[in-house]
Amino acid sequence: MLYPEPLIPAQFLKREKRYSILVRLESGMDVWAHSPNPGRLLSCLPEIGTPVFLSKVPERPSKGPKYRYRVEQSEPIPGIRVGINPLLANRLAAEALGAGSFPELAGCELIGKEVPYGKGSRVDFLGQMGGRRVYIEVKSVTYRSGVSGLFPDAVSERASRHLEELSQCVRAGDISVILFVVQRVDVRDVAPADAIDPGYGLAFRKAIDQGVTPLAVRVRPENSGLFPEIPLDVVRGGEFQPSLPGPKKGKRIMN
Repeated sequence: MLYPEPLIPAQFLKREKRYSILVRLESGMDVWAHSPNPGRLLSCLPEIGTPVFLSKVPERPSKGPKYRYRVEQSEPIPGIRVGINPLLANRLAAEALGAGSFPELAGCELIGKEVPYGKGSRVDFLGQMGGRRVYIEVKSVTYRSGVSGLFPDAVSERASRHLEELSQCVRAGDISVILFVVQRVDVRDVAPADAIDPGYGLAFRKAIDQGVTPLAVRVRPENSGLFPEIPLDVVRGGEFQPSLPGPKKGKRIMN
């Protein structure tokens, strides 16, 4: 996925609201930029002065934009960029799916986007494979701990509900997939962030036990765009739950 124009370098100064970040441009001017990521951005904006990279917000015909810039990437570690715009995760997932990155979905034909399902939810992609419907829910991963990318980076009841709805699709005889798009290259697997949202961790393992397929792809952020690279292992995480049959902590669910 290419950006329309190369990104603009700046420095992170502070974040006071969920969708606004104060940055300093190379000219020395301080401006508020739109941050489409409402998460906590743990390990993405660790300190004042962290490099960030911006895109220009197109002007609207009737009135000027509320923000002139949007935050697309950060560089919390020298040489390691992180894509922090979750709105691009679906485009990246579509690229990875179209490139045949996942053997588990070989032969899957995408037939819809944002399709209603569950209790008022919309699944990111609907496909069909072998006469069965395939429900694919996409999640953007930016938080890193050790060598793992963790999701979510804040408590998310909505994300847990999506897992239950995917499980219901499996029980109805369909195929369900939770697809993690990891927008950084310094991780080698993905796991639920149990320390941040224990409820999601439990819901994740329950969904896996009920047949939801976990997949992950690593994306390389560059100044010109975001480029899906390789599939990653998905780690079960958490402690062994006697009531839920399955492997103990650390067991990997191989792609």
